[in-house]
Amino acid sequence: MKTISSVNNSTIKAITGLIQKASLRKKSDVFVVEGKRELQLAYKGGFTIDTVFCCPTLFESTTVETWSAQNLGTKNIILVTEDVYKKISYRNKTEGIIALVKKKAFDLDSIVFKNANPLILVIENIEKPGNIGAMLRTADASNIDCLLVAEPKTDIYNPNVIRSSVGGFFTVPIGVASNEDIIEFLKQNQIATYAASLQKSISYEKIDFSGPTAVIVGTEAIGLSEFWTRKSKSNIKIPMLGTLDSMNVSVAAAILLFEATRQRDFYRDIKGI
Repeated sequence: MKTISSVNNSTIKAITGLIQKASLRKKSDVFVVEGKRELQLAYKGGFTIDTVFCCPTLFESTTVETWSAQNLGTKNIILVTEDVYKKISYRNKTEGIIALVKKKAFDLDSIVFKNANPLILVIENIEKPGNIGAMLRTADASNIDCLLVAEPKTDIYNPNVIRSSVGGFFTVPIGVASNEDIIEFLKQNQIATYAASLQKSISYEKIDFSGPTAVIVGTEAIGLSEFWTRKSKSNIKIPMLGTLDSMNVSVAAAILLFEATRQRDFYRDIKGI
């Protein structure tokens, strides 16, 4: 098994480049994932693990060959020293294992709904990777059918998206497309759209989310574009009781999605489903 001990090794430089530069990630067919749990979720989610990099002194488990074969479906492993591992690690708490993972094409055609009555989150023009990751985490927690990224401003494979999603990146179906393609996809699937906006909107608790639903959220700075506020079934808002007129977009998305799941649970209960 090969061992890398130099931080100046060309492979190590390539990994740090993928972590730091969106331009290099765009050209590559792989991205970087760190941590046992995230890698296991990636493999279970249908991603192919390309190459595993392991620091034996930090890896607390059985032998990495056995663990990787059982949990990641690969024995393509390179050992690294602690200094090298620290060079390619991007998490504060480390487990001694990082891997290059094959990218997926996040096409709308690849989306398969888990439920006959879909619940979808659409995020438009979101720039902060941490917000995207947080919304993927909420998407998993609320068990929605997919998260659609409209007019992306941030590389979806940004390590901070993956890290802040705490595995949601691999458990929630993702689609990336233009506004026009996404609204056409929603129309074809007969999904009602509700745009989170302060303009000409009604309070979210007055909306019936029990049918096929897409909740649309935009940036905290400028909100949603007119494309969604004009074409959605209704504009909805979360009443603000303090001085400020907005909240973090990931928090707003969580409130709206869990109201939708609450309503669906209520209707299932009263119908005895």
